[in-house]
Amino acid sequence: MKRAAEDGDAEAQVDYAKYLHQQFDDPAEAFRWLERAAAQQHPEGLYILSLFYLNGWNGVQSPGVGFKLMEASAGTGFPAAQLDLGLMYIKGTGTAPDLPKAAQWIAKAAAAGLPVAEYEMGLLHLNGEGVERDFLTALGWFKKAADQHHPDGLFYIGAAVYEGLGTDKNPAHGWEIIQEALRMGSTVARNNLQNYPEPARAD
Repeated sequence: MKRAAEDGDAEAQVDYAKYLHQQFDDPAEAFRWLERAAAQQHPEGLYILSLFYLNGWNGVQSPGVGFKLMEASAGTGFPAAQLDLGLMYIKGTGTAPDLPKAAQWIAKAAAAGLPVAEYEMGLLHLNGEGVERDFLTALGWFKKAADQHHPDGLFYIGAAVYEGLGTDKNPAHGWEIIQEALRMGSTVARNNLQNYPEPARAD
């Protein structure tokens, strides 16, 4: 892997950087190889280098540089970068907040089938942030995320069934779905559990 990286293979440079960072806890050397991969516009190389700047993994934290690298990676069509760029636009990390732009980038990642992006699209439509507020559209995105085992997406499906919002009302089945989301580790389900007590069972 190192030999291929030294020969200029950008993919090998990224793999070697990840190996150095994760296995040898050597962020400085990993950073050096990521810079070489990013110079070749390698999508994941740009993405991980962005994370280095955003998280200060190499001792230097720069949201502005991180944003530019994330933008470059997203521009190559890398779904994880498209999602994170959208989230950066929501939070105003390294750039001014811009909800319409956030929705545009997250939509690209969701279209690529990234479950976290599908869930985030559900939230955007649920709250009308950067897109039209539309509960049924939100529910559709939550279902896509839930179908890929996203626990918080599953919670929203359960809540809708429990309350009969956009679907037939079935509190018992909705409660079961919410319990499954809990078992999967849904933070949203845990935080809202008091709103969805177990329905009384008919004799």
